[in-house]
Amino acid sequence: MSSNSDAFKTSRREFLKLSVAVPAILSLAELEPILGRTAFSETVGAKKLNLYKKGRRIPSICVYCAGGCGVILTTVGGEVIEAEGDPYHPINKGATCSKLAAYIQLVNSERRLKRPMMRTNPKKGVDEDPRWVYITWDEALEIIAEKVVGAIGTQSYFKDEIVGGKAVRNYFRGGKESPVMWHGSSYWGNEECYLGKKIISLLGSTNVEHQARKCHASTVAALGSTFGFGAMTNHVIDAKNSKCFLIMSNPVESHTMEFKWVMEAKDRGAFTINLDPRFNRTSSQADIYAKYRSGAEAAIFLGLIHLLLYDEELSRAIDVDFVETRTNAPFDMDGNFLSDWMANPSSIFNQFKTLVAKYTPEEVERISGLRRDTLRKVAENFFFKKPGNIYYSMGTTQHTNATQAIRAQAILQLLLGNMGVPGGGVNALRGISNVQGSTDMNLLSHYIMGYRAPPRDLKDVRRYQKWKNSDPANRPGGVEGGVTYTPANKTEERWDDRHFATWKNLEYNWGMQMGTYPGSDPDNEPVICDMPIGNGYPTMQLFRAILDGKIKVAIIVGENNAVSNANSNLVREALSKPGLFLVVDEIFETETAHFADIVLPGTTRAEREGSVTNTGRWVQWYWKAVEAPGECRDELWFATQLFKRIRNKGFKMPSELSPFEFSADVDAAWPTPYTDELGETVEAVYKEIGHPTMWANVLYKTSWDEALRPDLGGILAKRRDPRPLNAQDEMYGFYKNWSWSWMLNQRVLYNINEDPAGVKTFFVWWAHDDDTWLGLDRSAIWSRQQFKPEMQAWNPLHYGMPLHNEPLESPDEELAREYPSMWDERFQKEGFVPVTVGKPSEYPYVLTTFRLAEHMQAGAMTRNLPWLVEAHPEMFVEMSPQLADELGVKIGDYVKVKSARNPDGIRVKANVTERMMPIRVNGRDVHVVGMPWHWGFKGLSTGPSANEITIDAVDVSANIPETKTCLCNIVKD
Repeated sequence: MSSNSDAFKTSRREFLKLSVAVPAILSLAELEPILGRTAFSETVGAKKLNLYKKGRRIPSICVYCAGGCGVILTTVGGEVIEAEGDPYHPINKGATCSKLAAYIQLVNSERRLKRPMMRTNPKKGVDEDPRWVYITWDEALEIIAEKVVGAIGTQSYFKDEIVGGKAVRNYFRGGKESPVMWHGSSYWGNEECYLGKKIISLLGSTNVEHQARKCHASTVAALGSTFGFGAMTNHVIDAKNSKCFLIMSNPVESHTMEFKWVMEAKDRGAFTINLDPRFNRTSSQADIYAKYRSGAEAAIFLGLIHLLLYDEELSRAIDVDFVETRTNAPFDMDGNFLSDWMANPSSIFNQFKTLVAKYTPEEVERISGLRRDTLRKVAENFFFKKPGNIYYSMGTTQHTNATQAIRAQAILQLLLGNMGVPGGGVNALRGISNVQGSTDMNLLSHYIMGYRAPPRDLKDVRRYQKWKNSDPANRPGGVEGGVTYTPANKTEERWDDRHFATWKNLEYNWGMQMGTYPGSDPDNEPVICDMPIGNGYPTMQLFRAILDGKIKVAIIVGENNAVSNANSNLVREALSKPGLFLVVDEIFETETAHFADIVLPGTTRAEREGSVTNTGRWVQWYWKAVEAPGECRDELWFATQLFKRIRNKGFKMPSELSPFEFSADVDAAWPTPYTDELGETVEAVYKEIGHPTMWANVLYKTSWDEALRPDLGGILAKRRDPRPLNAQDEMYGFYKNWSWSWMLNQRVLYNINEDPAGVKTFFVWWAHDDDTWLGLDRSAIWSRQQFKPEMQAWNPLHYGMPLHNEPLESPDEELAREYPSMWDERFQKEGFVPVTVGKPSEYPYVLTTFRLAEHMQAGAMTRNLPWLVEAHPEMFVEMSPQLADELGVKIGDYVKVKSARNPDGIRVKANVTERMMPIRVNGRDVHVVGMPWHWGFKGLSTGPSANEITIDAVDVSANIPETKTCLCNIVKD
C-alpha cells in the first residue's frame, strides 16, 4: 500500500504530460467542492456523470497567448466544471497548452478578488500592508469620479492666440498635459478596449498605454514603415504552407499551438532554423540551431542580406521581378524610376547594397558570435526553400534598435519575394490573447483610433475644418477614393487624408465637436476641439511623469506594471508616490494592485462576451458561460458606469465650456450611438467599431454586415463555419468563413485577392506612415518615416535604411564605439529621471530574459494556479557550466544577480545548464545568462522578477524598452 507522499512522486516531465489530460478527470473529482451549493452535489455515481454530460457547452477563446485557440467551457449549475480545447476550432482542433489545461483553476480560484476594496494605510510600498476595507461599487465609483473630475479641474481648457490680427480664445485640452492616465489591457475584449480609449480621449488625455508598448511597439513601427501595417502578415494556420522557417523566438513554449502548424509543415518536408542565445525547446526541433549574442539581431539579418546581394551563387535567390514591381528599390530618392536600377548607383537598391557591404560573415561573427559557416548554412537553406517564413517575438522586439532589426527582416523577405504569398511573410507572434485587438483599438499615447493620430496642434484642427467644408468628391485619395499620389511627394494633404476621415466618424460616434466656430472661416475662427491635442507619454516616460508629479490619477486595468515594466523598482517607486490616486481593476491582488487606493474585482473571459483579435488578425467572438462570482462586474459595465459617474460629477468637454452651442451630444453617444437599438451591450459597441460607413476604426470596416449575416446580428466575428469559401481557401487553409479578419477579411496581407502567386498591386490603400498617405504604392526598402538625414552617419535614421547598433549596455567597449547605441537620452530631455547605465568592467555578463510554457507574462494568471505552480514553482537564473565553475556555483545554489539599476541584486537559484553557453564576441568569450520574468511578491508562488534588473532605455522609433539585453554581475550568495 502506497503512502500519500508516494502519490505525489511524479517527475516534472510526467506532470506536464498529465497536466494536459487531467482536467477532464479532475473536473469530475472536483465537482463536489466546486458545485457544493447546487443540486449537482447531491447526486452520486451514474446520475452525477449523466448530469455532467448534460452540462451547457459554451465556445470561447483562450485568454493566454495570442494564438486564438478555441475553448469549450462546460457549465453545470451555473459553474464552470471543465475547460477544454474546441475540437471544431481550425487553429487548435481541440488541443491545449499547459496554461489552458489549468484555466478552470483560474475561473474557479478562491484567490480571486470578489468585492471592491479601499486602502486605509496612506503609506505605500512593497512592505506596507494596504489595510484593505470592503466598499460598495457605488462608493468606489463615486470616489473615483470625484478624484478624476478634481484632477482634470486643475488643467487648462483654453488658450488665447492672435489670428488674423485679432485675439481668439481656443477651447481644447492638451493630451500630454492631462493629470489622468489609463493603462491596459490586452486581456480585455475589443469592445472594452475601445470604450477605454473612448473614455480617456473624452476626458482630454492622451496619456494612455497598455501591454503592446512593451512587447510589439517596434513591430508596428518597423512593419508599418516598410509594408503599411504593423501586424503579422499571414496567419497561424498558414505556417503549414511554408517550406522553410527562420524562427527568432521560442514558440514551442510561448506559442505552443501555433508551433503545431510548424510541425505540420515539417511533416510535409519544411526546414526549420532557430536563432536564439539560449538552446530552448524550439531549438531542439530545429534542423539548424544558431547561437548568437542578444542585441545583435540587426547585424545577423544585414549579414544575410550581404550574402544575398554579394555572393554570386546565393544572389540567384533574389526575386528580381518582385523587387522591381513591388518595392521602391528601383527608384532614386526623388521618386524617379531607374530602368537600370540593379547597376545604377543612385537607385535605392544600390544605396542599400553599399550600406550592407561591411556586414560580411566575418564581421557578423565578430559582432554577434554567430559562426560564419553557420550563417552561410542559414542563407543556403532559407534563400532557396520558398516560400520562407520568419517567425519572431520578444527576442527581436525589445531592443533600443529593434525597429531596425525588424526592418532588416522585412527587407530580406522583400528581396526574396516571400511577401504577399501563402507560407511567406514576416510573422510577429503576439503574446497576449487580445494584444493585436487592443493595439488596433489604439490604447497608445500616439494614436487615436485605427492607427490614426490625434491633432498635433491647432493648425491641424483648422485644416480639418476646411476639409469638412470641402466637396467629398474632390478630396484626395485614400479611404474616400479620388486622386492618388506619386511616391516622391510628401504633402500636407496626404496626412490630412489619412486622418481626417477617422476624425469625422469619431465626431459622430463619440458625440464630440472638432473644428472651428462657426466654421466658415477656419483660419481666423476659434478652435473648438473635444479630442485631446498632441501625443501623450509612452509607458516608460509615463511612470517617470508620475514620479515627477505630473499624473494625479492613474487607472490601471488588467495589467501588472509593477512586474512587467523594465526596471520595475522605478515603477514601484512611482506607484508609491504621495499624491497619486491609483485605481486597479483586476481578478487577483497583483503586485500593482498592492499599491492601489481602490481595487475593483474584474471578470474572467468565461464571465463576459465580446470579440478578441488573435496574432493573425482573426477577430473571433467568445460567449459568456457563467455569471461572475461575488460582486465582480464585467469590464464593459465598469467602463460605462465610470464615464456616467464622471459626467454626473460635473465633467464638461471643452465645447461645453465654450460660450458656443453645438449639436454634438456626448451623453447620447455614450456608451455608443446604437444604445437605443441594442442596449448597453458589446454588440452595440462592436457595431460602432465596424460599421460599413460610420466605422470608428477603419481597420474593422465591414466587420459588421447585417445584410451578409442577419442571423448573427451582422457580427461577422461570430461566424463558426469551417467550410472553405473557394478552391484557394481549401488549398491553403484561409478559413475565410470562420470569424473575420482585417483588412476586408484578408488572411494574407498585401494580396487583396489572396492569389497564391501574388499580384502587381501589392498594396491597396494602406502603404502609409504618420507623415504620408499613399494610394497604390510600393513597399519601402528606403523608408521616409525612418529617414532623418540630419542624424550622424552611424545612425540608420541618417539613411532611412537599417544598420546594426549596439545595445545601450554593450559587453564590448570597442564594438560600442564602432556601432554606437541609438539611445538618445530622451528621458533627460523631458526632465525625467535618466536611465542608469552599467559598465562591462563592473557588470561583465550579458543578461537576457525568456518565458516559460507554464507561466504567463507578469504571472498573476498562472502563479495563482496550483497545477502550474507545481509544474514550475520558482524563479531561477540559467548559466553555463563554465561560468558556474568560475563562480564556484553548482545547480541549486543561491546567487545574487545585480545590475546598475539594482546594485544590491536579487536572490535566485542557479540552474547550471548547457542550454546557455559562452559566446565568442570580438575575439573573446562572453558569458550570457538568462532569467524568466514571471515572478513577483504576490500570489501563490512568489519570487523576484528579472525586471528588477533589466534596463529601461527604449527604442527611439517605438519607445519599447530594451528588456532583452542588459549587463549584470553574479556572485554566490
